[in-house]
Amino acid sequence: MFGFERITRGTTEAEPRRNRTRWILGTMVLAGGLIAAACGSSTPTAAKKTSHNSSSSSTTTTTAAPSTTSTTAAPSTTPTTAAAASTTPATAKASTTPATTKTAVTTPPAPAPSANNALGGANDFNTPAAALTGAGSTFDQPLFARQFYDYNKSNSKVTVNYASVGSGTGETDILAGSVNFGASDVPEPAGTTGTGGAILQVPVVLGGIAMAYNEPCLGKNVHLTGTQIAQIYSGKITDWNTISSSCPTGSAIEPVYRADSSGTSNAFTHYLTAVDAADWPAGLDGKQPAFPKGEGGNGNAGVAGDVQGGAGTIGYVELAYALQSGLNYAAVQNAAGAFVVPDSTSVAADAAAFPGVSATNYLIVNGSGAGSYPISTYSWVIVYQKQANANNGIALGKMLDWMATAGQSDAGAIGYVPLPGNIQSLAIATINSMQNSSGQPLFS
Repeated sequence: MFGFERITRGTTEAEPRRNRTRWILGTMVLAGGLIAAACGSSTPTAAKKTSHNSSSSSTTTTTAAPSTTSTTAAPSTTPTTAAAASTTPATAKASTTPATTKTAVTTPPAPAPSANNALGGANDFNTPAAALTGAGSTFDQPLFARQFYDYNKSNSKVTVNYASVGSGTGETDILAGSVNFGASDVPEPAGTTGTGGAILQVPVVLGGIAMAYNEPCLGKNVHLTGTQIAQIYSGKITDWNTISSSCPTGSAIEPVYRADSSGTSNAFTHYLTAVDAADWPAGLDGKQPAFPKGEGGNGNAGVAGDVQGGAGTIGYVELAYALQSGLNYAAVQNAAGAFVVPDSTSVAADAAAFPGVSATNYLIVNGSGAGSYPISTYSWVIVYQKQANANNGIALGKMLDWMATAGQSDAGAIGYVPLPGNIQSLAIATINSMQNSSGQPLFS
């Protein structure tokens, strides 16, 4: 059932503990959580020695029961071909998602708006049949897996095949027109266009970025300041004894960062600059900066796997990945001086400090308030304003409307935060501006 591969890493002066051998499971690493959950356990144990320094991506299909995090090896840089056969558990019912993505197929213009084209409530399940494809953010993957599955249970005419390959690749793919939607924690700049013309950006996810670590001497929820995190990733702090006297001198720190183009990295590095520009200058902000210290993992799952598989490691991941992997994570000092762990309350408090969020004003790090968790972010789905295929456009818009409103009930159970009311309103208004190929509104 499981294949093993032996990987030996090289050594550098800065990272002497890379000269170690790890055994990795050659199957879905964090998908073990689904198996564990079925057996009544909330923490996977099969992947404790897993390395994700190689490529790590996942494909979500609507017909397979969702796991909290589902990863597979060997991502495609432009996922135009679905991989449902390799990512759907053998016990799941046969997938209705086509094996090959079909995009940019022109159909007659959508009918004039009517009750069937209204958004909200039961209207969101009254759609034409559509097989939708998407690619992008790994931050979103656990929530998307659950939402796509739940939406399909209520509307089996719509299936979704989503490739979790990172925000940067998702942006590239939607602008190239190779998927029906992209997902990114970093919205495209105003005025961005792709092969299908002008784009729209719909907020769909809110979550916290946990500082997950694997160092037993720290215990649970070690306190970290923003400066300490910046100095760990810049290489100024290299010994866990500097952080906690409970760790013996010589307890080396191995930071793990995202090797791919990542919206999670963008939020994380902007936080570091916001709290300590001396140790983390603006030149190190962005989706794929040149980290001065550490090792890179692909995707949130890759970082979580590297932290899980290596003693002394620390990495930044969406909270759902830390929870699913059974990793400890830090209480981070916020702008009020309090040390706060990420959870639904603290991330919501951070988001509340930024009521004017939009696709051009999207960062929500280091918000005010004693209860705020300071490393949080929204994530966005990118679609074309004019939908070449009207049926796909209607199905996509209605599914996104459900995801941003009623579908937010899936968020809290797996480490995300329901969208605030003002952000739900922003999502609805954006979806309402979707059009058919003739420029007529898709929704009444």
